[in-house]
Amino acid sequence: MKMKISLRLGLAFVAMLLLVIVTAVVGIMSLNRLGESMDTMATQARQSAALGSIHAGVQKVESSLLAACEDPSEAARSNVRLLLATVNGEITDFEHPMRPEGVSMAQFLASDPEATESCSGHCHQSESLLNLEAKWVAFTDATEEYMEQTKVQVVHLPTARAFMGPVTEAVLLATDNLAQEQLVSLAAEKAEASEVEASTRRLMLAAAIVAAVVGALLAITITRSLTVPLSRLVSVS
Repeated sequence: MKMKISLRLGLAFVAMLLLVIVTAVVGIMSLNRLGESMDTMATQARQSAALGSIHAGVQKVESSLLAACEDPSEAARSNVRLLLATVNGEITDFEHPMRPEGVSMAQFLASDPEATESCSGHCHQSESLLNLEAKWVAFTDATEEYMEQTKVQVVHLPTARAFMGPVTEAVLLATDNLAQEQLVSLAAEKAEASEVEASTRRLMLAAAIVAAVVGALLAITITRSLTVPLSRLVSVS
């Protein structure tokens, strides 16, 4: 009888231990996935904000360029160059979010031999991002061309506005398309995070119910294994 009770107690302990381990492992995996989703959502939120800043910066460059066409001074051209460099840096930061702030791409790649490989796995994968790059290059070339013209002659403002308008709109449209993709991706990530959270709660609830049921069954079984033989011994006595 002692061996039988000991065996049942051992099996009960092993069953409860396995239940706790499985629940803990699955719970930790779910929490890790939830943490990754939160990090991804935070990154996407920052990128959405960056796209808004790029959108506004492109419009500022166009306005400053048109103002430089009317006032072709070195100060006006310097302001355009400054705004152009600012937007270019913001686009670079958006394309390479793994690069630490304030570190140039050359420094970033030199400091980490694996940076090129890791960046190639992230950068330039979206068709919308490639489209933004192409439109931005066209916008930059057109801006630089007009900047050179203002050094030697007064640029006809309506002509510059008519030419720069479609170029600017192309960049803004590419930015808006990329921002829309970011919003869709963010919504999908939020939905996945909500599903992971809900599944984790269901898992914990199911584990608690199973543990309670198994514990109750084991308690009844062990109790009966003790009381039934004792009752028989009492009857025989």
